[in-house]
Amino acid sequence: YTKQGAVLRQFEVSYTGSKKGFAVNTRRNHILVSKFRTVHRSIHVERSGNCTVFSDPKIFSEVEVFTPDWTLVRTFGEEQEMKVSSYITVDGEGNILVTDYGKHCVYVYNEDGQFLFQFGEEGSGEGQLKQPRGICTDRAGNIIVADSGNS
Repeated sequence: YTKQGAVLRQFEVSYTGSKKGFAVNTRRNHILVSKFRTVHRSIHVERSGNCTVFSDPKIFSEVEVFTPDWTLVRTFGEEQEMKVSSYITVDGEGNILVTDYGKHCVYVYNEDGQFLFQFGEEGSGEGQLKQPRGICTDRAGNIIVADSGNS
């Protein structure tokens, strides 16, 4: 949308059963998408041919980086074994911040997708998070996290 609210462009994002957060890196003109998906992978086949599927869910989370024409540039984040990433922002230096409400923390990457650090852990004390959701930064570089599990 323009500053006045007029539509500039619309696009479709395929639904893969995962939540998605969107952010824009204006320094590189990239669109960032955080997502997670659940995969059930265990299958047992008996000699008789009977097949049993075990519910062994594995959650994969990652960040995808696209150009404005939706060409995939790269993916990252799976190495840190994010559990349920969803919300994402880019700070004034181009660093990418992703909340993980499954692991109750925030991951920080540089604009190339290289992991820098993470902060937060489950709890209600200072520096602790419980199901962090929304995230943004201010002009001073401070990180603001919507911590849905704490008041």
